[in-house]
Amino acid sequence: MLRILLLCALQPLPVFAAQVADSTVTLPPITVTASRIPVSVVRAPIRTQVLDRSAIFESASLTVADLLRQRSALYVRHYVGGLSTLSQRGGTASQTLVLLDGHRIASPQAGQLDLSLLPTILLNAVEVTSGAGGVLYGTDAIGGVVNLQTAASEDLFTVHAETGPWEKRNGAFYATNRRGRLAGTVAGEIDRYKGDYPYLNRALFPPEESPREGGDQQKRSIFGSVTWTRPNDEWRLSAWYNDVERGLPSINSSLPSGERQWDEHLRVWTHVSRKWPWGSLKAGGLTQFGALRYMNPRTGIDNTGRTTLSSVHANIDLNPIRAWQLGGGVEAGFGQADHPSLQQGNMERRYAAYGHAIGTWGPMSIYPALRLDHYARPKRITPVIPSLGVNVRLKRNLHLKGTAASAFRMPTFNDRFWLPGGNPNLNPERGESFDAGLIWLYRGIQIEMTTFMNRLRDQIVWQPTSAGYWAPLNVSRATNYGLETSVDF
Repeated sequence: MLRILLLCALQPLPVFAAQVADSTVTLPPITVTASRIPVSVVRAPIRTQVLDRSAIFESASLTVADLLRQRSALYVRHYVGGLSTLSQRGGTASQTLVLLDGHRIASPQAGQLDLSLLPTILLNAVEVTSGAGGVLYGTDAIGGVVNLQTAASEDLFTVHAETGPWEKRNGAFYATNRRGRLAGTVAGEIDRYKGDYPYLNRALFPPEESPREGGDQQKRSIFGSVTWTRPNDEWRLSAWYNDVERGLPSINSSLPSGERQWDEHLRVWTHVSRKWPWGSLKAGGLTQFGALRYMNPRTGIDNTGRTTLSSVHANIDLNPIRAWQLGGGVEAGFGQADHPSLQQGNMERRYAAYGHAIGTWGPMSIYPALRLDHYARPKRITPVIPSLGVNVRLKRNLHLKGTAASAFRMPTFNDRFWLPGGNPNLNPERGESFDAGLIWLYRGIQIEMTTFMNRLRDQIVWQPTSAGYWAPLNVSRATNYGLETSVDF
């Protein structure tokens, strides 16, 4: 495989040169996902991994799916046709929440996200938290949270080109530049793959070697962001459009069916922050339009599903008052799906209010938080989610951390409205998560070990019925135990 990579950093070169000095101290990365208040990953109450732009670049990953598979403890499932989903701490794909700059972007119809559709070229960092995150982000964060961050802090220009076997072609660029108070970022990617490699076709008699059919993919993405800053203000507007067409190859023992799928998404989101002498305000919103078309000439199916997802939030963080740093916020969201196989009335409105705090006494910090969610449609549900975390510095670079938290997952539109089988009366999945671990920093090496237990009740499982179709039911309880270890350097 031939790879060509051009990287030009306009300003940071002197900084990189300075890092060769023996006196350089490597500081642990800062996370905003673990507690909403910026805190070092060493002092965070839950296991947190931050992949910055250099780690993304070094991985040579073209998609978020490949990046997380290589550089995180998450299990990435790959399916025929390129579909890639997450599993965290034994959960399903819909039990791990994926955020884009703090906004949920999973389809409200299926409750999950195809990570193979997300290019890494537009990302500045990825934060992965393990454990229940529902107290901060609401539904779906049972196994953990993955936050994709796009905002860049330095001028940078990157061009990437790659070619490989079976007509693999990829070209991407990323550029960000600041002029006074105004900064702009633009990124784009085109990816093509024919995938017609030879294989032993057992659908023929006698079996013979044939080129694979229906494994081609064409992906296009364009991203843009504009940021305006003042000493105490920041305003940012971002937009991202991606379009994917791909074949869905048949298994080796069957003839090609001609199945194809088209995915199209437009996301527009905003971010506003302002500082006052008493604290700071962060607010934002996102609107997402999605379309998925599936065609199967053999069965005569040609359906298109469309989804709409929007959310707004506002969060206030107060300056420290004695040993405490307090914060809280409100959220509102809307989701809708339209598909030939969905019942009418598949609309959802949600509202939430939450509060969180950090209390610090010497080497110990505690992280209490409480959240109230309310779902107005199609069924009134009001989950209350508490959480309590702790972090204790045992020695200079050795910390003990632990968390006990609740979490929940609302049924998806497919769970409630699919024809046939959807069940509008499903209860949300509810559970508790407990974890404890140690994190140690030594000369730039970070070693972390965490043990966890997740308990889940009213788990939604699709089961066959006597009528010949599948239907979801609240039938299962699950308890997962595990031990996670990692070494970062």
